[in-house]
Amino acid sequence: MVNELEKTRTGRAALRPRLVAAGWDYLAIAGWLTLLAVVFVPLRLAGAGVFDGLGLLATDLLITALSALPVGVYLVAGEAGRRRATWGKRRAGLVVATVTGERPGTARIVVRDVVKLLPWQCGHMAVSRLVRGQESAFAMPLLVAAYVLAGVSIVLLLARRDRAPLHDLVAGTRVVPSP
Repeated sequence: MVNELEKTRTGRAALRPRLVAAGWDYLAIAGWLTLLAVVFVPLRLAGAGVFDGLGLLATDLLITALSALPVGVYLVAGEAGRRRATWGKRRAGLVVATVTGERPGTARIVVRDVVKLLPWQCGHMAVSRLVRGQESAFAMPLLVAAYVLAGVSIVLLLARRDRAPLHDLVAGTRVVPSP
């Protein structure tokens, strides 16, 4: 019988469980974004210029603090935690491991999730510039970067035998069936 470490080392998550895990995680993330919308949309409709008067850097920092940072904390807390999985990965029977099947350290998980969230952050920054009427010279490269990074990750996920997208390749991690 194969020991648990060897199973984690040689296994790989099939596409369907990964998509199921992503769906559950996006449901949790959508809950957070819905809460933000419930707070900020009525303020905006009431004429409160919450973001008015903020410079571009302050707007970027606020967007990061309200969206990418909480999502990143959710991902890191789950994947670097005892179970090595977010809520969605646990529901799909998956864990994050190093390429050798070991438990990844927190620094490795942070790198993994920063790379994973980079397209999302680039997209947010591009949209904030377009909404504010900033030159498209700043917005378009960010938008292109968001689509290129996301596209590369999707192609790698579909084309690689081990199903490792860009963030797993950079961090030296894999999503594998739970031992």
